[in-house]
Amino acid sequence: MSSTAPFAVTMRGIVLALALTLVGSQKFDIDPGFSGRKSHLYSYEGWVLNGLQEKSLAKAGVRLSSKVEISGLSENTYLLKIRSPQFEEYNGIWPRDQFTRSSKITQMVSSCFTRPFKFEYNSGRIGNIYGPEDCPDMCINIVRGILNMMQITIKKSQNVYELQEAGIGGVCHTRYIIQEDRKNSRVSVTKTVDQNNCQEKVMKSVGMAYIYPCPVDMMKGRLVKGTAAFSYKLKQSESGTLITEVVSQQVYQISPLSEPTGVAVMEARQQLTLLEVRSERGSAPDISMQNYGSLRYQFPSVLPQMPLQLIKTKNPEQRIVETLQHIVQNNQQDFHHDVPYRFLELVQLCRIASADTLESIWRQFSDKPRYRRWLLSAVSAAGTTEALKFIKSRIRNDDINYLQTLLSVSFALHLMKADEDTVPIAADLMTSSRIQKSPMLQQVACLGYSSVVNRYCSQIPACPKEVLQPIHDLADEAISRGREDKMKLALKCIGNMGEPASIKRILKFLPVSSPGASDIPTHIQIDAIMALRKIARKDPKTVQGYLIQILADQSLPPEVRMMACAVIFETRPALPLITTIANVAMKESNLQVASFVYSHMKALSKSSLPYMYNISSACNIALKLLAPKLDRMSYRYSKVMHIGGYADNYKVGAAGEVFIMNSPGTMFPSAIISKLMAYTAGSVADLVEVGIRVEGLTDVIMKRNIPFAEYPTYKKIKEVGKALLGWKELPTETPLISAYLKLFGQEIAYININKEVLHQAMKTVLEPAERNAAMKRIASQIRNGIAGQWTQPVWLGELRYIVPTCTGLPLEYGSYTTALARAAVNVDGKMTPPLTGDFRPSQLLESTMQIRPDINPSLYVQTVATMGVNTEYFQHAVEIRGKVLTRMPMKFDAKIDMKLKNIKIETNPCHEENEIVVGRHKAFAVSRNIGELGVEKRTSVLPGDASSNIVEEPFKPPERVSSEGFTMQGADSMPRKHADSSQEDLRHSTGRKTHKRDICIKLHHLGCQLCFSRRSQDASFLKNTYLHRLIGEHEAKIVVMPVQTDADIDKIQLEIQAGSRAASKIIHVVNSESEEEDESSPYEDIQAKLKKILGIENVFKVRD
Repeated sequence: MSSTAPFAVTMRGIVLALALTLVGSQKFDIDPGFSGRKSHLYSYEGWVLNGLQEKSLAKAGVRLSSKVEISGLSENTYLLKIRSPQFEEYNGIWPRDQFTRSSKITQMVSSCFTRPFKFEYNSGRIGNIYGPEDCPDMCINIVRGILNMMQITIKKSQNVYELQEAGIGGVCHTRYIIQEDRKNSRVSVTKTVDQNNCQEKVMKSVGMAYIYPCPVDMMKGRLVKGTAAFSYKLKQSESGTLITEVVSQQVYQISPLSEPTGVAVMEARQQLTLLEVRSERGSAPDISMQNYGSLRYQFPSVLPQMPLQLIKTKNPEQRIVETLQHIVQNNQQDFHHDVPYRFLELVQLCRIASADTLESIWRQFSDKPRYRRWLLSAVSAAGTTEALKFIKSRIRNDDINYLQTLLSVSFALHLMKADEDTVPIAADLMTSSRIQKSPMLQQVACLGYSSVVNRYCSQIPACPKEVLQPIHDLADEAISRGREDKMKLALKCIGNMGEPASIKRILKFLPVSSPGASDIPTHIQIDAIMALRKIARKDPKTVQGYLIQILADQSLPPEVRMMACAVIFETRPALPLITTIANVAMKESNLQVASFVYSHMKALSKSSLPYMYNISSACNIALKLLAPKLDRMSYRYSKVMHIGGYADNYKVGAAGEVFIMNSPGTMFPSAIISKLMAYTAGSVADLVEVGIRVEGLTDVIMKRNIPFAEYPTYKKIKEVGKALLGWKELPTETPLISAYLKLFGQEIAYININKEVLHQAMKTVLEPAERNAAMKRIASQIRNGIAGQWTQPVWLGELRYIVPTCTGLPLEYGSYTTALARAAVNVDGKMTPPLTGDFRPSQLLESTMQIRPDINPSLYVQTVATMGVNTEYFQHAVEIRGKVLTRMPMKFDAKIDMKLKNIKIETNPCHEENEIVVGRHKAFAVSRNIGELGVEKRTSVLPGDASSNIVEEPFKPPERVSSEGFTMQGADSMPRKHADSSQEDLRHSTGRKTHKRDICIKLHHLGCQLCFSRRSQDASFLKNTYLHRLIGEHEAKIVVMPVQTDADIDKIQLEIQAGSRAASKIIHVVNSESEEEDESSPYEDIQAKLKKILGIENVFKVRD
């Protein structure tokens, strides 16, 4: 017994020690929640600021302060009341200025917080949120922002962990760190959210359907990056774990050129602090409540207004009428300074107007052409269901002419919002009787509809069969009837849609899958291959399988095989497929195809764009398999040229490609396709593509079997001219020349010139009746005079990207561009002798016409880029506004002597300063609210005292710039580059500066000088980045102004003499003071040389 007792005592001690150790190692039972029998009062503050990250620059923002009361209703269900909300605005220099109380915003928004809200909460997780019926979306989202601070996921076995957590911004990657203070029964939790790494990110984009992500290095190159950090303080109590304080901070930054320090920043902060806990239970509200879902931010069904201005949306008809009247009445002679904003306002009002409202406005202005033009342009840009119905009604009722129909249909379909409501209306418009009657209208409508389908299907997982059916029916009908024009249209529309479900239709036009397709013309087969390009982005393997068969089939036309090669490389093939293409080229008997494949691979091997890295390296390997002799083939053989560059520091690049496809039997290409692509921050966009094909003319030339290799150049040209006369032998539908235009990967328009078109043109020119009627109309128009003005507004683009902030307010990045073209024309004409009633063309050949045109064309382009908070009640943002105004006034007298074949043109020299091009650009911090319409708080981002140390660059033009540079092209007077005509920008000096630069070129013989001036004040003194250079105020002008000359110039004359008296071109200056007769002309040497070359006298005359 005595020997076992110590052992038992020892064992009991060890067990006790282990038990104590186990208890000490256990975590707190952290279960965040609220007592169901108590009421918790918190103070809440949340604010958002927008601007550059540096201090002493202007920012704009808003702050909400309130009390938040949370009380229990039932198990896991709580009542939330927001008491004493107060909104404050910030518009000033950060951090010098203070937030200012906004009674207007408080009054407007606080009304939705007078009633309580309800939410579900269990173990730190927010469930459903309930609120009053018809509560504004903004108020519900602010409540989500407050509750989002209480969303916390606790793992009881870990202190550091990562997970995908749901929040207001979606399901995003979240990292937790938990620290316990056992002594004081407190827990600190730090939570960070990576908002660049989300499974279900909440965001909304407008106008970005044609910009697709680059598969290489996507995360690294994003323009917009965001993160959020939450700090929690929790306290253990008898009823559980209570949140006593939450502080959150969120940052979104945008870097237009991916510069690490050249960023604009949105910063949002929140603080929730427990004030007191009262022993009282909440009572269920006696109002009807609606379930608004989870924490996930909800966008309103209709997006807020454009973040450029706030307008009242009540009584839109009256507002549209007033805006139309202001635009038309204030833009009679020249552009009013606010016309771009007024046009944007008109578009915004048309977006909220019903179809009946638009019809009512049309009835008021249908007989007023100027009002009609502005209204149709605004409705076409509105892009709503009602707007499309309005345009369809105008076309059905035949209310608008052919040109207006063409423009309205094109702009409406390419700019409209694509959803389940608008797609059927667009399909109905495309198949309407008036559209179908005109081939051009049908082309524009079908291409526009296919673009609508492309945008719609890019937003949903699977494209509905019914939206593709109208185009598929067009393709089936074209094949059954053998209509080449319909085949071409259907294939181009299928290419615009870019849906894999259309592959079966495309294969019907290709011989590899359809034996009957061998009879289909080559140009249709090429269109079928091009229709696969956009489909390959969704199903590259299937497309590559068909195209490699076409490329390897030597029985197919070379042009078809070369186009298949070009499309394969657009699908970004892997090394095995590129090696297969190289093997095909090794066995190729057609040198045109072999040269095309080799040059394409060589061009791609030199690409420096990130998304081409894999293809570039694969092509470098595959090229080693091909014979070097293919590299020495001349431009008689088909080629691919690739030009591009990429700036890795700024993640920006551009590339251009030119495909030249030659025919074996001709001396010129049968097709040329050129396209331009842009790469920025992980995204790629096909900016523009133009293609020209001359298959018909090539066929005409090949039939004559001209031995071009044996002929000298002059005989080649002569033989080609003779061959082209055989165009009449071609079939009617075969196009002689065809061309197409694509913007952002979507085909906008194409044109085919076939035998029928040429025949009609020749009929107009050669047949006496047609020619005489046309000549009489022209002569009568000149004699009666032409007067009028034309203005056309054009909506060039709208880009919007919206994400929620942690406060529940939306952060919006936007860009808006409008263009306004205007031409005022006044032409007086006189004909001697006057035309008689019995008009004959011979009368014109014996007459003299005097024409006095006064033409004043102008173009006004404005772009506004914004970053900030945009809601239906207020806007707080940073805006960069840029505008360019171009005017080209032309006024001269022309005398045309048809009998003597002489033309004299006379104009006045410069008598006053004339601004040809004016560009201005400025950045502001802007605040607006709906309660104070027309009152806009605006602060320059670069404050006024930034110019405290102004340094001007004195203008010291070199002598050669001031000389008469552009009147002659002699060796001594040839103008050189003017890079040294002014000093470099003073970027490297210290302090804040205003840069000024002036360059003038004097043209003495024209009595004027052309001056370029630039003024700029930017923020590059803070950081030398492109964004900081953009911020500030900039102005550039090109001005024509009078210049002092030795003799006064009264007139400037240009004379052209044709016919037997020899062709000559005279610049004639008339001076009011005669010079000495024996003074030698500065042009004598040149006159003598020209006389000797041309063999004629009196080529140049310079009279005093």
